Amino acid sequence: MVKCGLLIVVFFGCGVAYTHAVDKNNPYARVCLAVRNSVTGEEVALRATSTPGKDKKIVAHIDATAKCEAVVAAFNRKTGQLFNNWLPQFVQVPERNEVLLPKAPFAWDLGKEVGPLELHVLIFAPGSKEGAELKALVEAMQNAKAQKIADLQANKLRELIGRAKVDKLASDRGGKTDATEVGGVFRMVVGFEWRDSARSVNFSADKPASLVFP
Repeated sequence: MVKCGLLIVVFFGCGVAYTHAVDKNNPYARVCLAVRNSVTGEEVALRATSTPGKDKKIVAHIDATAKCEAVVAAFNRKTGQLFNNWLPQFVQVPERNEVLLPKAPFAWDLGKEVGPLELHVLIFAPGSKEGAELKALVEAMQNAKAQKIADLQANKLRELIGRAKVDKLASDRGGKTDATEVGGVFRMVVGFEWRDSARSVNFSADKPASLVFP
């Protein structure tokens, strides 16, 4: 089972209400984690009660009202190392266009339970110093040749994520936004609509944003 942490506010059906409202007059990003069946293609939002299983994988949906950069990294909350050896991802997010992670050939396999998951999503305005540093590290992690090096890189990644000057309240309690609103146009959706379960957070050139998913 993917366990809810007790140290941070729980998301997706753990009984805690969102209290941090997103400001729609300023740039914001939306993020949803989902469990996808790689055979059927079916998706459901990741919840505290989600369980590992054959053909199950985690995917992250991201969009934003302004161009931005995002880093997504999953850690085992007990060990501090990468969760199930999932490699982190760095991505450029176009304005008002969805990005799906992880990018092929990488996959975040949820085939077995390996401890409590804590997933971090950092959002930066394009060209930021913090984003450039994280991008370089994430790219280096894709080519680590030894486990010892990978572990050191994971520690460095956690350090950089913890150092980011973000609103901690917003990180833990990112608010909900209207899932049907994209550029003021009402959308009719069939099937899984990830925006219904997304968390949202504001970001700016002066202040990156963070969301933590336990």
